[in-house]
Amino acid sequence: MNIRTNLLAVCAVLFPVLAFAQQAGDAVSSADETPVFPPSAAAVAAREKLLAPITSVVDGSNRPPNVVLLFSDDLGYADTSTYGSKTIPAPHLDKLAGSGVKFTKAYVTAATCSPSRAGLMSGRYQQRYGFEFNTSTGPITHRLVRGLDPSAVTMADVFQKAGYATGMFGKWHLGTHDHFHPQERGFDEFFGFLAGAHSFFPAKQEQPVYATIMRGKTPLIEPEYLTDAIAREAVAFINRSHDKPFFAYVPFNAVHTPIEATEKYQRRFPNVADSTQRDFNAMTSALDDAVGAIIGALDKNDLRQNTLVIFLNDNGGPMYTGVQSNGPLRMGKLFLFEGGVRVPMIASWPGVLSADAVYEKTTSSLDVFPTVCAAAGIELPDALELDGVDLLPYLAGKNSSVPHETLFWSNGPNKAVRMGNWKMIKAGDYVWLFDLSQDVGETNNLAKSRPEIVEKLEQALQEWLDEMAPPAWPSKPNRRKYPIDDAIYEINV
Repeated sequence: MNIRTNLLAVCAVLFPVLAFAQQAGDAVSSADETPVFPPSAAAVAAREKLLAPITSVVDGSNRPPNVVLLFSDDLGYADTSTYGSKTIPAPHLDKLAGSGVKFTKAYVTAATCSPSRAGLMSGRYQQRYGFEFNTSTGPITHRLVRGLDPSAVTMADVFQKAGYATGMFGKWHLGTHDHFHPQERGFDEFFGFLAGAHSFFPAKQEQPVYATIMRGKTPLIEPEYLTDAIAREAVAFINRSHDKPFFAYVPFNAVHTPIEATEKYQRRFPNVADSTQRDFNAMTSALDDAVGAIIGALDKNDLRQNTLVIFLNDNGGPMYTGVQSNGPLRMGKLFLFEGGVRVPMIASWPGVLSADAVYEKTTSSLDVFPTVCAAAGIELPDALELDGVDLLPYLAGKNSSVPHETLFWSNGPNKAVRMGNWKMIKAGDYVWLFDLSQDVGETNNLAKSRPEIVEKLEQALQEWLDEMAPPAWPSKPNRRKYPIDDAIYEINV
């Protein structure tokens, strides 16, 4: 058994222990009980100042395109037929990719849920706001007032200011207090939950604000399977907003744990003997159905041609469940190897983007914000200082360069940088260097044989780190340590 296979076997056994240990450790009171981002009139004023130059793009003679942003949770890179799965058909994602562009080198800004979402929603590296780690469990997040800095402008803020109807349906994970609420961050409508995870089945009793399903700011007990309910709400929003431009953000909690599926979806996989694998396959199939329902609502309202749809995932599929697949990519969620930060991504806009196209250059979730705003004709003020780029010229062939020559990651003692085809990962003092053009599985460490490349990437990484803020809160205690090659990798969540 080789080192990598042995590691995966160890992780499959130990990661559930990790999850439990982190939750238990997180329950211990923090030594510093100072609220991180309490309500702040100054922060709101700073955000409003950044938004002030943005004007409405909606008038009687102009119907800018709608934008639908679909965001899945913990989906493995190779967990659907669209990205190579032989066991989980995803006909709706296949069709979406066939109608547009499939990305093969799309990255997110973190290997865990909430930092990745902060980067997506702000269009900036989340470390600029100190958002390096997950906000923690619901009670800790709520008690210590953790979330996305109230001064940060979200893409929903921009769309709302530009005259769009805005709605969010699903998992927020950017703060649980009222001033972090989606309807305080640019969304006219909200259905979903504020924390990092939720059962897919109806709650048995009322839950606290940081755990409950809500419509707007009103808690409720949702009777439907949650993936179906999120799709239902997104479809209803499209149906009632069809006569005006809209921005719909649909961050599913599928296929995050708990791994739960209804019989309707389980029946699609009668030959899968392992019950956990069958439930996971069923959850993924439900996610695909939800995508199909939302695209169907666009078709029904004759909006498909005038709607940019983007689908991507928040981080790599976790190894600790034992059921996700990242295909040829190494490791998964929690790690800065390719399996943790390279994700499925699709963009479809019939008549504007080429159909059945594959884009193989390096892109980032940071690009979503400027791309959707450019599609809508929204002129963004330079003061926003977004870290992403508008992908439309690249996808149209008007710009043949690479959208991102360099990308960066920081997770406590773990750092990474991709520059061209070179990828450097650091775990404390240990360094890996890979040539991804030859070694997408990150198996051949070239750090010792190419010290000049390591030095170049170290310098770029340090310059980037010098621009970032220190973490606004620590990672969870009881940080597990895992042997990878000759190194010890400390998990920071």
